[in-house]
Amino acid sequence: MSDTSFVESDTVSAGPKLRAMADTEGMSYPEKASFWLESLAKWLHRGPRVDTWASARDDAADCAGIRPSMAARIWHRSKDMKFVDGETLVNLMMKYEEFCEKPEAAAAKYRAERLRLRGKHAAAHEGRSVNGLRARHARDRSSKVQGIHGN
Repeated sequence: MSDTSFVESDTVSAGPKLRAMADTEGMSYPEKASFWLESLAKWLHRGPRVDTWASARDDAADCAGIRPSMAARIWHRSKDMKFVDGETLVNLMMKYEEFCEKPEAAAAKYRAERLRLRGKHAAAHEGRSVNGLRARHARDRSSKVQGIHGN
C-alpha cells in the first residue's frame, strides 16, 4: 500500500469546502484576515453619510468577537504582518462564512417558493398542453374555413 492511496478517514478531501477558505485560497494568513475583515466591514458599512470605514471596521470586529485594536492592526498593517492570532482568524472566518450563508439561504428559500408556485400553476393547467392547444386551434380553423367556402 502506498502513501498516496485514498484513506476513508481522510479529512482533507472530505465534505464541501468552506466558502471562506475557497475565497482566500493561496493567500497568507494575514491576507486572509484582512480580506475577511474588509468584507465584513463592507457588509456592515451604512454609507458615507451615516458611517465611517473605521466605525464599520470596529463594528465588524465586535460582530466577529475580536478586539478593535487587533482589527485596526490587521486593517492598517496586514501587508507587514507575519502572523495573526489563531483565535482571531477562526472568529473572522466563521463570521465571514455566516454572512455568506445568509444570502445563499434567502436565495434557496426564494427558489423553493418559486418552484412551489410554479408547481401549483402547472397542476392547474395540466390538461392544457401545447399539443392540445394546437389540435383545438386546427379544429377551429378548419370549421371557419368550411363555413367560408360553404361546404
